[in-house]
Amino acid sequence: QGVHMIIEGDHQRAWRDGEKHESRLVFIGRELDAERLRKSFEACQAA
Repeated sequence: QGVHMIIEGDHQRAWRDGEKHESRLVFIGRELDAERLRKSFEACQAA
């Protein structure tokens, strides 16, 4: 088993009318500090 830093994105299709505009970011690992990850990620948001 290996550990990798892979970031990949792909535009699948246009948003459908009435569809909630959201994306998901998935972290896979053991004993991850979910609260720290959330706060760190939110600190990167553009205003």
